[in-house]
Amino acid sequence: MRTRLDHLAMARNAKGPMSSRNRSFTIEPVEGFPPLAPAIRLSLTRNAHDYLNPPIRNIGNKGIVKMSGEILKWPSRSKNFEHDLCLTALLMEKAGTGGALFRNLYRDFLEESAALLGDPKVEQACLRFTDIAPLWTHVSSLIDLAGRTGNPQELGRVSELLLEIADKERAAMELLLL
Repeated sequence: MRTRLDHLAMARNAKGPMSSRNRSFTIEPVEGFPPLAPAIRLSLTRNAHDYLNPPIRNIGNKGIVKMSGEILKWPSRSKNFEHDLCLTALLMEKAGTGGALFRNLYRDFLEESAALLGDPKVEQACLRFTDIAPLWTHVSSLIDLAGRTGNPQELGRVSELLLEIADKERAAMELLLL
């Protein structure tokens, strides 16, 4: 792909939520790596803590609970309800903005971590994410169905399912507070 330098400069300096404003990183090679098991254990604990205690209510477990209520308001906030819901479902399931993709990746990471650490709690968390990922696929399919049929009643089912997912994910992450 090619672009003009002035366009690249504009893109790197973009403003708005989640923008990085010209941030760059330099990665230096290291001679040796730290022991893997303690690093994984620390990352699992920190990630679980951050997931359960997010800095704002829009992410982590609190974000799922918030979404369960907010999704019921979507029909009144949208000018093109059907299109917006179908697009949301597509983005969740296919573009990796949330939902099953992350849960499947995390499940696989937990499976490898459980094998390395020999920790039954990590293995239990892995099994829970194995069960959780398909629930996210179901969420996106119900959102898509609501969009395709124009039936906002499906969002009530989504809301209930999101609360179930939030509870299951909270329990799985609590296992990882090692």
